[in-house]
Amino acid sequence: MMLLLLLSTLLCLCASAYQATTIPPLIDVPTFSLSTSSGGDDASSSSSTMNILTYASPVAIKPHRMWSISLYKGTLSHEHFGKEKRGILQLLRPAHALCKGDGEGDASGKLIRVLGGSSGRDVDKQAMCEELGFTWKPLECNGETNDNADWPQVLPHCVYYLKLELVGEMIDCGSHDVALCRVVEMVSEDDSINAADELDYISTRTLREMDIISEFGRIKDIE
Repeated sequence: MMLLLLLSTLLCLCASAYQATTIPPLIDVPTFSLSTSSGGDDASSSSSTMNILTYASPVAIKPHRMWSISLYKGTLSHEHFGKEKRGILQLLRPAHALCKGDGEGDASGKLIRVLGGSSGRDVDKQAMCEELGFTWKPLECNGETNDNADWPQVLPHCVYYLKLELVGEMIDCGSHDVALCRVVEMVSEDDSINAADELDYISTRTLREMDIISEFGRIKDIE
């Protein structure tokens, strides 16, 4: 009798173990910013913009390193990337969330809010970042390509910079377009970094804990 009762209980537990849900998984991922350029005949006629990129992931390593990035439609970053078909993916450090640049005072979260909570159509992100101590600059490096022209400016002190070029056409996924990109070059300020190192980057979990973003990944207003 006890055995039948135990089996009945187990069957009930198994039957109710899974259920459909509309709540997406709350995951912890690195925080990236994408820098793009409007293009132009020369540097003086070209302008850069930056945003916070929610979805970015490596998808292949041979014969070329490939990454997938997702761009929200209607943004200036989407427009620039669609036109120029290139951009620089920047892996942010905790200092960017804490806003510990060359500026003064406590401005925790403000840089992330500038990049991810405002549009380059409405505000001057470059000037606002400079006020916070993060002056945009060209990405100068002595790499294999040695091609520093026609690339957008970057945010200083990032863990990694990945120069990306679009392969094929962007894929319409509704609210976002997905771009498959070839990694043209990888750049780091730290010349001693190796593949086994744990990188000192800022994650979405930390941004949630700092009350900068919501559980849905959106920038939260300062109350």
